[in-house]
Order: sequence, then structure tokens, then C-alpha cells
Amino acid sequence: MSESNSLVKLQRLLLISDSDMAAAAQQLIQLSDEDNNSSSSNNSSNGDNNKIIKAKKSKRLFEQSQDEITSSKIEEIFGKEEEVVRPIKQRRYRFLDSIYKETKPMKVSYGMNLWY
Repeated sequence: MSESNSLVKLQRLLLISDSDMAAAAQQLIQLSDEDNNSSSSNNSSNGDNNKIIKAKKSKRLFEQSQDEITSSKIEEIFGKEEEVVRPIKQRRYRFLDSIYKETKPMKVSYGMNLWY
């Protein structure tokens, strides 16, 4: 008997009215339409962003080509710029003993003390 009661309850749950089922289906359709619309608006804004990025790239390429043209004109007029190579200055290091040997000791007085 308990099995038949549970079956009846299950059948009632499963037999949701057609109007409820239709309303739920309609809500799902509306939600999916909203998602599609929002994604398409995002795609159109992404398309705008892509256009902006392409425009910036083409502008950058145009400026770069203008710079190359300008530098080639300058080279035509003044000739190619030669790099100036400076000789590398060689550093010389000395040991402290050699410095002390070659210098004369000085008398320095700080108060009462004399230092040599």
C-alpha cells in the first residue's frame, strides 16, 4: 500500500500541468534569447574593438614608413652617418704600497696627537 501511495505522489509530481510546463519552456526560451542578444552585442562591441585595433596598427605602420622615408632622404642629402668609435680608455690600477712608497709622509696634527 505504501508503494502505491509513493507511486501516486510520483505520478502527481511528474504530471505537472501542461500550462506550467509551457510557462517554464517560455521562460527558458526568453532566457536563451537574452543570452544570445547579449553575446551578439558583445560580439559587435568586439568587432568595434577589432576595427579600432586595426586602425591603430595601420596608423603605426604609416608613421613607421614615414620615418623610414624621412631617414632615407636625410641619408641622401648628408650621406650615411658613420659611427664614431671612441678608443676604450684603459684603466690603470696601482697597489697601495707603491703609492705609499712614492709619496712623502705628512705631519697632520689633530689636537695633541701627531700622525705621520
